[in-house]
Amino acid sequence: MSVRATDSLLADIVTVSGISGSPKMVVLSVNPEAKQVTTVWFSSDNKAQQGTFPASSLDRVEVKAETAKKPAAAKSKASPKKK
Repeated sequence: MSVRATDSLLADIVTVSGISGSPKMVVLSVNPEAKQVTTVWFSSDNKAQQGTFPASSLDRVEVKAETAKKPAAAKSKASPKKK
């Protein structure tokens, strides 16, 4: 599902829908009139890359919140054995 070129897209994570294995990219800016989105991502050699794409070619990545683990219950001291 393509995204809409609105300011609410800023800082969202997107991928290019037409490219398999597209890197995950962060939206830097949006031009709603031209329906263009500027993104940044890291290449395989850890260099920052920047590109501008039509909003219709991008898909939003669903980011799952990490499941918070409940802290382990405090262990109670074993009662002294009665003799």
